[in-house]
Amino acid sequence: MFIPRHPVVENQFCSYTSQTGDATGVGGVLCYAGAVLYLQSDSTNQEAIVEKYDKHSTLGTLSASELLPFGFAMQKVKSGYHQVHPAGFTMPGDLGSSDVIAQPSYSSGAINGTKEAPLGVAHFGIWDTVHYLTNITSGTPAGGDAVCEAMLPGNGLQVANNHNSAVTNAGSASGDDVVDGDYLNTVTTVVARCLKGASAAKATANANNTTLYPIRIKLLI
Repeated sequence: MFIPRHPVVENQFCSYTSQTGDATGVGGVLCYAGAVLYLQSDSTNQEAIVEKYDKHSTLGTLSASELLPFGFAMQKVKSGYHQVHPAGFTMPGDLGSSDVIAQPSYSSGAINGTKEAPLGVAHFGIWDTVHYLTNITSGTPAGGDAVCEAMLPGNGLQVANNHNSAVTNAGSASGDDVVDGDYLNTVTTVVARCLKGASAAKATANANNTTLYPIRIKLLI
């Protein structure tokens, strides 16, 4: 969920990157709405291609300009359903949805991933989002037993390490790939500021995906 609550800049000139990491074609999520994105500096023909951040160990392959966050994904990006249906097929649940469905790419006649797909990118304005993390004191979101601290109004938000490019209010940087709420250590830009936060109990439930509690943020990029 990533919903505008105030006049915003909606950039419609970007595409989400192609990929070969998910060739399953069963509607898997490639990028969540509300994820922080960077512009690829080595894109073909210098096109505006965006991609989410991953984890600490992948930052060494990024250029200096790619370490500067560009904007936020306005839509969820999913792989198509080409493993179980013809290419271009959409599910009934996709009707009326803003999700981007990336179509398959091919190598020697075999599907090897997805093509670039147009994606709206948000800049500035005020948004509600559930794509956030706070400092984790124990457990993990993957295990469903994370215990998180609160998200407070006024907190500066940076890009969380190894958590689908979500924002986090953690005050420490990550030097490993452990999901503990820390921010990526070389992506130091404060990308947003929290307006309406969430208690520790709500942040914990949101991280564990049991009940989603949105926070309200002001984008700074």
